[in-house]
Amino acid sequence: MKKSLLIIALAIISISFGNCGNSTPKVEKQTATELTETTPSIQILYFHGDRRCPTCIKVGEISLNLFNAKYANNAAVAYKEINTDKEENKAIAEKYQILSSSLIIDVNGTVKNITVDAFKLAKSDAAALEKMITDIIEEGLKK
Repeated sequence: MKKSLLIIALAIISISFGNCGNSTPKVEKQTATELTETTPSIQILYFHGDRRCPTCIKVGEISLNLFNAKYANNAAVAYKEINTDKEENKAIAEKYQILSSSLIIDVNGTVKNITVDAFKLAKSDAAALEKMITDIIEEGLKK
C-alpha cells in the first residue's frame, strides 16, 4: 500500500512539472555565460520555465528567502534563478541535464538534486525544506 502511494505521489509531482501555469514577481536572473564567469563554490540553482504552478513558485520563494536570510553576505554561496525557456540559458540547463522545474545545489561541482523533496515539502513543511538546503550548504562550507 505504501509503495502504491509513493508511486502515485511521484507521478503527480512529475505531471506537475509540465503543468506549471502561474507567474511570479521578477527576481534577478543570470545567463549561462554570467553564471560561469564568477562561480562561487556553492550554488543554489532554481530552474523553471516561463509558466509556473503554485508549488514551483513556493520552491523558488523558500530557497531565495533562505539564501537572503542566511547566505547573501557569504561570497562562497550564490543563488541563481534560471529560466530554461530563455535561449541564453539553454547551455546551463544542458550542463545540469534540466528538463523542467528543478532545485539543485552544486557544491564544488558535486550536484545535489533535491527537486523531488523540494516539491514534496514546499507547501507542507517549508521548515524541513529549509533545513535540507541549509544542511547541504553548511556541509559544503566545511570542505
